[in-house]
Amino acid sequence: MAIKKYYANKDNTITNAFQSNLTTRATGANMGLSDILETFSIYGQASSTSTELERILIQFPISEIASDRAAGIIPNSGEVSFVLNLYNAPHNQTTPRELSLAVLPVSSSWEEGTGLDMDSYKDVTNNGEGSNWINSAANTPWLREGGDYLDSPAFSQQFPIGNEDLKVDITNLVEDWVAGTIPNYGVGVHLTSSQEAYYARYYPRESVNFDTQAFLSGSAQDMQLTGPSTISMWVKPDTIGTTRYLMFWQQEGFASYGRVLRLNSDGKLFYQRDYDGAGQSLYISTTALLAGQWGHIVLADDGDNSEPSIYINGSLDAWSTSTPTGGTTPAVNFDMLGIGGSRTGDTNNWDGFIDDVAYFNKALSSSEVSDLYNSGCPINIKSLSVYGNLINWWVHGDDPRDEIKLGTPPTEISIHDRAGSINLFATGSGAMSIESGACYGQNGVVPTDSNEVINTSGATESYYTKKFFGRGSEFFFKRPALEAVWDSSIKDDRGNFYASSSMLPASENERTIYLYNSINGRLRDIPGVTTMGVRVFSAESEGDQINSSPITGGRVSTGIYSASFALDTTASIVYDRWFDAGFSTCFHTGAIEIKNHQASGYNAYPNYVTNITNLKSTYYTHETTRFRFYVREKDWSPTIYTVATAKNDTLIIESGSYQVHRITDDLVAIPYNTGSERGTEMSFDVSGNYFDLKIDLLEPGYSYGIKVAYYQETVGNYVEQPYMWKFRVEEV
Repeated sequence: MAIKKYYANKDNTITNAFQSNLTTRATGANMGLSDILETFSIYGQASSTSTELERILIQFPISEIASDRAAGIIPNSGEVSFVLNLYNAPHNQTTPRELSLAVLPVSSSWEEGTGLDMDSYKDVTNNGEGSNWINSAANTPWLREGGDYLDSPAFSQQFPIGNEDLKVDITNLVEDWVAGTIPNYGVGVHLTSSQEAYYARYYPRESVNFDTQAFLSGSAQDMQLTGPSTISMWVKPDTIGTTRYLMFWQQEGFASYGRVLRLNSDGKLFYQRDYDGAGQSLYISTTALLAGQWGHIVLADDGDNSEPSIYINGSLDAWSTSTPTGGTTPAVNFDMLGIGGSRTGDTNNWDGFIDDVAYFNKALSSSEVSDLYNSGCPINIKSLSVYGNLINWWVHGDDPRDEIKLGTPPTEISIHDRAGSINLFATGSGAMSIESGACYGQNGVVPTDSNEVINTSGATESYYTKKFFGRGSEFFFKRPALEAVWDSSIKDDRGNFYASSSMLPASENERTIYLYNSINGRLRDIPGVTTMGVRVFSAESEGDQINSSPITGGRVSTGIYSASFALDTTASIVYDRWFDAGFSTCFHTGAIEIKNHQASGYNAYPNYVTNITNLKSTYYTHETTRFRFYVREKDWSPTIYTVATAKNDTLIIESGSYQVHRITDDLVAIPYNTGSERGTEMSFDVSGNYFDLKIDLLEPGYSYGIKVAYYQETVGNYVEQPYMWKFRVEEV
């Protein structure tokens, strides 16, 4: 059997859609016990730019896959495909055409919940059991509203008409789950970013990791730093011992630094402020930052020749060195702002993390700095009293639009200004990246207004609505399933062995035979044998050896071994002897009747008569049964000798496939799988074609029919045969 289904063990639909009053959002609603899953995007219903989203969460029992693989039930990685199947649920509402759904790994654990109401959204968790748009579980918020997802591996499917089933190969993700390289929290299914307009207020507290090979820069022409000002940032140096620049403002024409904030080689902060024509003021902190630890820095400057204030982790620090100048007018006319970079090259560029850089147009007080420090976690500055003084704010990854796009020079924005208009570009090369920041994983609030559309590339039209059957559906064949598919067919040429022919290429002259070590009806590995040697003789005992080159065989699965070779012989029957790799012990001697290829004077298109020789009227769900086929050509005319011969040879179809459908409504329960996986490929051996079927794939209490299709070289396709065999499935 080459198909095994793993049914979902939890699923849910989460939403931020408005309730019927078009005022209150249903962000607390749970639909974990509903028998339907739904995803949509509604644009412009409550207001001209309002957005409403609904997303699907679904998880599968990956531990069962790991157990089945360990038991040899499913093949090893690389030999099996895993296909996610969600089945379309018809409904009386609109269904968008040209729909595109994304399938992404969920990165946080979540609870299914017990909600049912998908219309009025009345089943609210109230911070209790169950996931919703805000919470992943009881009293546990998502890092980002709407669910936490990994960017890769990512999958998608197009729905040209809209009522198609979802069928996506997610093999890479399943193998990562099985290997443990990605935790199994299931997948989220929702519209792609181009078809949904993203709405969120929660964010994961990410930051930018600088590797000294690049820095962030932006135009500072609108950032004159005249008058009082404050710079705030979170930093984590990877190492201490080299001078590293945090920020600089460069004067027009690349003349000099206007201001500099850096970390000296001893870990102390250094601040330099230029005065027009009057030199520089230099200040060095008393407290040193530590490698590998987050620190919050606030530099408050009155904008004159007075001594600025430096706060480290919410506390006012003293300057160990203070060298003011006699100037009273700080330098102005800056053309560039740099974060994490220096004008002296990679040697002094920042090495480590920088996050939540903010510029205020006032010198913050100690209490305002304490609010900003927030007990050691970045905070939504828009919630503070100093928000009115916030001029620029770079949240370094927490804006969903943020993405490092390196270039020399860069042409695309990497970090967006959440308060002003000075967006930052990543200049250089290397591996600058957005990663976990200070307090990552703790709940925070993204700096957006309540209905702000962050996904600027999203749709400004509605895609309403796509529904699938959930795991609680009464319809057996419509429940979400992760389908393991592989080619388990055995193509044993012992009953279909042709002598080599000069009319065929060498590859097509090669045939494969099998050895089945079946002891007392059970397949058993030959102890200590994984590689076998095969010799072909002209007689059952003794005789001349026919093969001139060594034939090497190997283990296929438990108790089954195979060997492939071509045989140039005129004999009508030969004998294969199976040895260990050293040809010292002979385990088995078999017989092979040799056939010969013959050319034809016409291009045949054969018709076949097919029958299942061991069909029963009823099968039970605990069974795995083998269906055996007898095949002959339809226009076959037996001679008197053939009729009188007890042995009535069956034709062997080298490539055949099967399908199973339910009789009552003609629903296809197991479709033909003739693609690369060949999950319904028929096997054959000396007794003819056959396939194995796990009966629990079929719903009990119904009658089913089997159909087969044979591959016809003449037309280059599979041709369904005009026969059907019926049987019934019952529970024990």
